[in-house]
Amino acid sequence: MAWDPAHKSQTRQKILRSAGELFTLKGFKQVSINDVMTHAGLTRGAFYAHFDNKSELYAEAIVFAAKDAKNQRLGQAQCDQASDTMAKLLQAYISIEHAQKAQSPCPLAFLISDIGISQPQAQASYAKVLRGLIEQLSSSSGQSMQQSMQAAIAMIGGVALARATADSELSQQLIDAALASAKSAINV
Repeated sequence: MAWDPAHKSQTRQKILRSAGELFTLKGFKQVSINDVMTHAGLTRGAFYAHFDNKSELYAEAIVFAAKDAKNQRLGQAQCDQASDTMAKLLQAYISIEHAQKAQSPCPLAFLISDIGISQPQAQASYAKVLRGLIEQLSSSSGQSMQQSMQAAIAMIGGVALARATADSELSQQLIDAALASAKSAINV
């Protein structure tokens, strides 16, 4: 007997959530299909009903994890004034907590070195997410795409660099500088 469509969709979401978390924290090579499925509470056999291979899962998980992280941060940043919401969003993203693997880490910052050596399908997903962030910054702030790119570079780069160093003082300085740069770029 075949599973009903709702069950199949829920299972796919579980797999994507599990993969998004694991890939974002560990990268493509450090995560196996078995890791993803065990983390999701499912058997390996269920994987092939949803994905052809690990590379396909990785590409889709990048987009899924980015949407999940975005929704979480937007929920934390809601304010009456759009400019206040944008400031809170930047502060939630460009933070030590985010750099130190807080809940829902952003794959843009956490996979920055992994994506460069990935398959084209994963790189295309990463580009889609990056483009979406830049467009969201532009539409939310009313600033140009160029200014929004500068903010995105500060956001992603600041978190990636703060995450890469074991020096907590330097990490905080990087976060502070990145936050100031992002705010300046989109006039927040």
